Amino acid sequence: MALAAAGLLAVPALAQTATTRSSAEGDDAATEEILVYGRIARDTTLSIPQSVDVLDRSLIESSSSETVGDALRFVPGASRDGSVLDAFGDTYLIRGFQANQTVNGINANALRQARDTIAIERVEVLKGPASVLYGQLQPGAVVNVVTKQPQRDWAGAASLSYGRYQDWRGTIDLTGPLAADGDVRFRLTGAYDDADSFVDFWHRKHLFIAPTVAFDLGDATTVTIESLYTRNKLKGFVNGLPAEGTVLANPNGSLPRSLGLADPTFAPSIRENADVSARVEHRFSDRASWRTALSWTHEKTDEEGVFGLLGWEDDAKRNLMRAVLTSVSNGDTWTAHSDLALDFETGPIAHALVLGGDYTWFDRHNLSDVGLAASLDVYDPVYDLTARPATFPLPDFGSETDESTRTAGLFAQDRITLTEQIKFVAGVRWSHYRQRTESIQGTGSLNVNRQTQTAWTSQFGLLYTPVENVALFANRTTSFLPVQGVTADGSSLEPETGTQYELGAKASLLGGRLALNAALFHLKRGDVAVSDRDDPSALIAIGAQVARGFELSASARPIEGLSLYAGYAYTRAKTTEDTNTALVGKRIRNIPRHSLVLRSDYEIRNGALAGLTFGASATYTGDRSGDLEDSFELPGYWRADMQAAYALTDNIKLGASVENLTDERYYTHAFSQFEVWPGAPRTWRVSLTTRF
Repeated sequence: MALAAAGLLAVPALAQTATTRSSAEGDDAATEEILVYGRIARDTTLSIPQSVDVLDRSLIESSSSETVGDALRFVPGASRDGSVLDAFGDTYLIRGFQANQTVNGINANALRQARDTIAIERVEVLKGPASVLYGQLQPGAVVNVVTKQPQRDWAGAASLSYGRYQDWRGTIDLTGPLAADGDVRFRLTGAYDDADSFVDFWHRKHLFIAPTVAFDLGDATTVTIESLYTRNKLKGFVNGLPAEGTVLANPNGSLPRSLGLADPTFAPSIRENADVSARVEHRFSDRASWRTALSWTHEKTDEEGVFGLLGWEDDAKRNLMRAVLTSVSNGDTWTAHSDLALDFETGPIAHALVLGGDYTWFDRHNLSDVGLAASLDVYDPVYDLTARPATFPLPDFGSETDESTRTAGLFAQDRITLTEQIKFVAGVRWSHYRQRTESIQGTGSLNVNRQTQTAWTSQFGLLYTPVENVALFANRTTSFLPVQGVTADGSSLEPETGTQYELGAKASLLGGRLALNAALFHLKRGDVAVSDRDDPSALIAIGAQVARGFELSASARPIEGLSLYAGYAYTRAKTTEDTNTALVGKRIRNIPRHSLVLRSDYEIRNGALAGLTFGASATYTGDRSGDLEDSFELPGYWRADMQAAYALTDNIKLGASVENLTDERYYTHAFSQFEVWPGAPRTWRVSLTTRF
């Protein structure tokens, strides 16, 4: 409780339906326009009948968030399902199920690695299913990344930071006109990291660069060409530790969180993505606008991971058998999107109609092999420091796979203003999905699977505003996700579905200085597919999972320079139907029943200490199930972080931060009894930023 109090006293204000903003801004955050709900037709968080969190640039900077996943920890009810130690740092579960990323309100090609925040203006989190607007998705949430855009005036910033474990990071952000009138302009953002970790033999080199050019064709048309290249090279790729020795007792004692399962001579894992997109936006009039976009993403991976999934070698529970998975893949994704937004009236009723469609073309080739490495005594590990250890191949488990997917969708969404106090939203999407997978197993057998699936998804929402800046809302939204794979008899599975019912209230009071939000939700995921218990190479539909709960949040700017935020989520997520009746009623993996976020920033604006800022946060993540069977539990934990910065001049700022201030020993997530991820110990960082 002392930690919670410290978080409140020291602790950027984000609201579940109100933007996290710098306390220097006095305007109403609830009137900030967002993209995530309308793709092209923008709206505000206060005027849509669904819960939205908006994490703005001030939060990203003040909390030293380097990836989207770093920022998502400030969303109540969000729990990590990946780690920067394994390049899945953006993977999160929200309201019990996986969240999905989009970019600038458009379906995003998957990067399969954490997205750097240097190119991000804000992150919008639309909670619940959103397949009407975004197609084939998991039902947890849509995380929409809004990128920094080129500006007409010259501006720039650069930073250099150094942290514990030899962690060097440099960033740059430049923008300005390429033509005298600003009709052609550019933006260039980039970051480079070179870091060790608390895990033995782990090392990362991270490169990110994102050039953007925008040009106006007259007063009504803008063309934007965005691109990025990102590369992560990881040595000592982390795949978790055994539960016995971390969260469960082991007769040999506790395992150090620094334990790495891979010898330093194993090959590094490399992930690369290149992405280029062209977007055209045209305004026919104040009431009609159109946008179309085409993007291409190339992915390349060359990975070697060491797993302890095979378990203990004997009952002594100290020698861990190690599997070595190598994988090389290349893939290309093309996506096309088009949206038309129209505002019109039918008598006294006003409409904001969005019509659109999208098409995705995806091909990937993957070659994987599985082998065995010598077992590792995890209590007295001996590593090969001179040459890669010999491995024994398991050809029956290797494969070469070609995957080809084509997805098409058409949608319509109408936001209807019945009266000044009552608004109604209705939307529908038709989705068509085709996939062909050709796989040659290590035994030489050829498996060819084709499947075609079609689905309709819908959304309905009602918003009632009894008084100005106070809204009550209700919604029903659905999702659709094709299942990639077949059953043991070779037949296709029905697509997974998601349905959410939500009731809530939100208010923006005192001229936007106080925001209050509450939501009650019931979310069901149906036709859930997992590995067949009798044939792990095949899939089986186990039934259904349900998450229900409520969320509360409040943000305030009580005095000049001070922002406060508190958010709480209660989520009860469990399996309600399963082919294995013993699992009915079991908790869904990695979903805490209780989660709490406390944060604040304070900026001194006058006097001798003007230019000094403080920030702090305290987050609580409750007990969670560690695997599908709910056979063990990850304990709850508090984490406290603090930041401070001082403006040496108008253009130079010195900063410092400490994460996990109390050096809490905690575990972020797990997949099985041999895949438990430890959290980082106390970590510090100092930085120098210049703006020009």
